[in-house]
Amino acid sequence: MSSTILVCPKNDEESLQILKVAEAAKIPVLVSDQPHGARLHNEPNVIARLKRVDPAATKVVIVEIPGPAVEDELRSVGYEVVIIDHHRYQDLDRMQHLSSLEQFLIVFELDDTRLSLLGFDPILVRGVGMIDRGFVWELKKEGLPQSEQKRIRDHYVSLMHELGSPSAEAVAEAKRAWAAREPHGELFVVTSKRADVKIREALSFVIADEYEAPPQVLILEGNGRVSLQDSDLAPKFHQAFGGFTFGQDRCWGIAPEPGETAPPLAMMLKLAVE
Repeated sequence: MSSTILVCPKNDEESLQILKVAEAAKIPVLVSDQPHGARLHNEPNVIARLKRVDPAATKVVIVEIPGPAVEDELRSVGYEVVIIDHHRYQDLDRMQHLSSLEQFLIVFELDDTRLSLLGFDPILVRGVGMIDRGFVWELKKEGLPQSEQKRIRDHYVSLMHELGSPSAEAVAEAKRAWAAREPHGELFVVTSKRADVKIREALSFVIADEYEAPPQVLILEGNGRVSLQDSDLAPKFHQAFGGFTFGQDRCWGIAPEPGETAPPLAMMLKLAVE
C-alpha cells in the first residue's frame, strides 16, 4: 500500500485509533483538522497537500470526509479514490454496517497478527470499532466476556481523554441532565442548556451504567445540536429534518449552521408518535 495516502480527521475516538494504527504501519497520512461534520470541499488545497505527502501516490483512502465533487476532481488528476464511511448524510447515503475503523483494517489488510506485530492489542482496536458501530451495547452483542468489555471500554475512555473529552464539567452536566430527563412514551428527552460543554458522549456512558439494553433518548444540547440515540425512529427523523444518521441507522443528529435552529421539540415528539 506504499502508493496509498490515507486522508483522515482526528475528531473522535475512532479516527484517533485509525491514525495511531496508520502511524505504526507507516501509512502516509494527510490529517484533517476539521471537527465533526467535515466536508472535503472545506479541506484546503487537498491536491497540493497530497503531493507533498507522497508525490508518487496513486490511491487516496478518505475517512468520513464526504465530498463527491472533490472526489471526482481527485479522480480526474489520476487518483484512485476509496471511500470509508458509515453515515447517512442529508445529501448523501454512505451508510455501512461496519464502522470506519473496521473498514480501514480491511482496506489496508491489517489482520490481528499484523496489529499485534505493530504493537497493538487487536481486541482493543477492534473494540473501538464496535463501540463506534453500536456503542458499548455492541460489545455485549458480540458476546465478549465482561472482562474484555471492561478493557475495551477503559481503552475507549483513554482515547476520549487524549482528545480532551469528556471534561469533568461535561460528565457532571450529563448526570444532571439525565436525572432531570422527561419520559415521553418510550422516549426519554434529555436537555442541557449549557453551550460550553458537549454532553452526548458522557451521557452515553452514564446511561450504559444504568441500562442493560439501550433506551431511546433524544438529547437537546445548549449549542443547538440535537441527537436521537438507539431508536428505530432515526431514518424517519432524517427524512423529516435532514441531518445525518449513524450507529447502523439507529442514531440521528443535526447540528444547525449559524443562524439556523434545530426542529422544535414539539414537532419531533409529534413525529415520534405518528
